[in-house]
Amino acid sequence: MKNKHFILILCAALNFKVFKINAQTNENVNLTCGTALPDMQWEAEFGQLVQKIKQNSNISKQQAIYTIPVIIHVIHGGQAIGTYPNLAAGQLISQIQTLNNDYSGIGFNSSLYPLNAFSNYAVNQSIPSNNLDLFNRIKIANCGIQFCLATKDTLGNTLAEPGIDRINYIQKGWANPASITGLTAFQNFINGTIKPQTVWNVSKYLNIWVTDENIASNNLLGYATFPVLSNLTGFASLSQFLGTNITDGYWCYAKAFGSALLFPTGTYYQNYTLGRTSTHEIGHWLGLRHIWGDANCGTDFCDDTPPAKTSNFNSIFSYPYKVGTCSGNSPNGEMYMNFMDYPNDNAKYMYTTDQATRMQTAMQNSPYRKFLGSHNLCSVTEIAADAKFAINSTVCAGAALTLFNQSVGTPIPSYTWASSATGAFLPNNSTAYTITFPTAGIYTISLTAYNGSLSSITKSVTVLPAPSVTLTPNRTNFCLDESVLLELDGGLSYYWRPDSVFTTYVILPTDQPANFSYTCIVTGTNGCKTNTVINANVINCTSLNTLIQNNAEIKIYPNPASHFLNLESAVLFEEGDLIEILSSLGQLVKQVKVKQAQNDLSIDLNEIQQGYYIVRVLHHSQIIKIQGLIIE
Repeated sequence: MKNKHFILILCAALNFKVFKINAQTNENVNLTCGTALPDMQWEAEFGQLVQKIKQNSNISKQQAIYTIPVIIHVIHGGQAIGTYPNLAAGQLISQIQTLNNDYSGIGFNSSLYPLNAFSNYAVNQSIPSNNLDLFNRIKIANCGIQFCLATKDTLGNTLAEPGIDRINYIQKGWANPASITGLTAFQNFINGTIKPQTVWNVSKYLNIWVTDENIASNNLLGYATFPVLSNLTGFASLSQFLGTNITDGYWCYAKAFGSALLFPTGTYYQNYTLGRTSTHEIGHWLGLRHIWGDANCGTDFCDDTPPAKTSNFNSIFSYPYKVGTCSGNSPNGEMYMNFMDYPNDNAKYMYTTDQATRMQTAMQNSPYRKFLGSHNLCSVTEIAADAKFAINSTVCAGAALTLFNQSVGTPIPSYTWASSATGAFLPNNSTAYTITFPTAGIYTISLTAYNGSLSSITKSVTVLPAPSVTLTPNRTNFCLDESVLLELDGGLSYYWRPDSVFTTYVILPTDQPANFSYTCIVTGTNGCKTNTVINANVINCTSLNTLIQNNAEIKIYPNPASHFLNLESAVLFEEGDLIEILSSLGQLVKQVKVKQAQNDLSIDLNEIQQGYYIVRVLHHSQIIKIQGLIIE
């Protein structure tokens, strides 16, 4: 179990991948997130609620699904829409889609999750099976939480731009947020001026504020408020990290908001272009701590996140990473790919089941969370987009799976497919899409429909392994009159073509030179199939049968050979005897002279190319043995 340490800190750098699309090219500082983390009083209350959620989940086996209405307050100085910092709607929408993918477990690069990730840790720590996937890895969780752009304002009016509230700070008589230097002064300005005068009902909306800032002075990327608990005492004294009715929500630096993958023409800050700033900070807003517990080998109160000594940065990691840094994390190391760590955007792509449980706890218990999504703020009948698609729940590796789009909406929505199998976004506006999964695993696929309102649906597919087939003998060339069975192993049943036989083998005809091609359909225990194609060549190994002589008791092996050829004789090879290797055309390729009397010899073949050869043994210039040889 992880050590329990609690401190209030500023989050360290979220050092993301460089993406040079409308991005600053000279900005290379480590930015901070200003989220103040809770103390022991809050955690004790929250921990009790988490245990209740776990107990209820064990009984019902059903995870609640929440859709959170979002209002994005875009603070600008009168710039035209699409001119920084008055961000284009496409950039804002791309952030919502990124959140939906990340919180559904299908975020960008989630397909990179190692096939044996943290399976040993799961066994050693007795992690429940509900936290594991088909391969007994710590599961990439679908958190049961989605986000939508609110379609109504606080008075029930339909928004011209769903989910977007554009505010001109000049008309408000405020200072330019980018003119305020110093971290404390800036946060005081956001919390004391901008938030109170612009906040929408925090029980109905997730409020997100997006502004410019003096990044060189403040080094601030974003900050969120933790969920207040209805039965928590000492409420006022804890307001430094808990949201209130005028501060609850999340502030983000405008250049770190949105995804250049989905909206490449936006304005982004170097290294912060994939939308994971919001994924991380909203994780705090939903009750998550950093995975290292904000102390050396501390705890985040999630058993399925292995202990970590401290935060991780950069984008290049090799699993397992930092093995043995903390007691209990051998041999699998630290979970650097977790959203609540600090790697670059392209290296983080997962939440775990216990983290999802903490989010569910916040949504069920916090007075500013539990009513979100219950006020019909995510859709209006005239523009509702309903994302639906049909999919088989299981498929075999290597087989094609077609996804059928059944989305509806007026006006007709646009669509975006995403898949953890590809690690990238699939073509837009496809009514159907066919995808092949090359390897076994559990993958997720999502479809997002947008026509003014945003709707997403995510489904899982289990890809079963195809049989791994081995062939005996594992070669393609065979000699005349050689007895050959081509036999396969690794399946449950076998069907050979063109012979149309249901056996593990076929008999290769070797009575005359010929080329053969067989296809065997091998079926595994799970019903998945592998098509194995075998090409076999029957050749005259000596090229000239008349050259074969058996007047000397000399064994030459192996045949075929690769690196070395052995010769054994019942009588001694004498000094001066020759062993020659000739091409099939009779050209001398190699000659070895016997230096002393002996019964066996070994000849190095490494310098000879693959092909068909003749081995010739000469005694006093008299040929005493000829044999065909295949060198592989």
